[in-house]
Amino acid sequence: MSDNSMLAVVEIPAAASLEETARQLGRAMDGIEFTLDDTGRYEEVPAFVAGDPDEGASFILFGIPEGEEGDAYILEFSAETDVAIPEFQKNAPDFVRHFLCEKDVDASGYLDYSDELAKALNLRGVSAAVPIE
Repeated sequence: MSDNSMLAVVEIPAAASLEETARQLGRAMDGIEFTLDDTGRYEEVPAFVAGDPDEGASFILFGIPEGEEGDAYILEFSAETDVAIPEFQKNAPDFVRHFLCEKDVDASGYLDYSDELAKALNLRGVSAAVPIE
């Protein structure tokens, strides 16, 4: 784990298809492009991905597992960096810059940006909430 391992997890209501939700998110997130993951990495769950974890930051929009019922998709953001958050923000996608801030590492060792991501999406017209554990 790097010095700054970032994570955010929010629920997006499954009011539209997963593909349409990915398009809506992309528009709301300053044009971040989500593509269907066809690598088999998420074999039991349909997923759309944006960004590249090897290049700093990525988003994964998880659908509802086949054969199961659900009313929400899960959007996960993750990033790792050895530089300070303000330095990381300089090269991050525009949308990511809007919700990152200096904060303390949580008990699991991550900088948890779930609340900030949910707020940023809600401000852009996308209903999002932090999952209740």
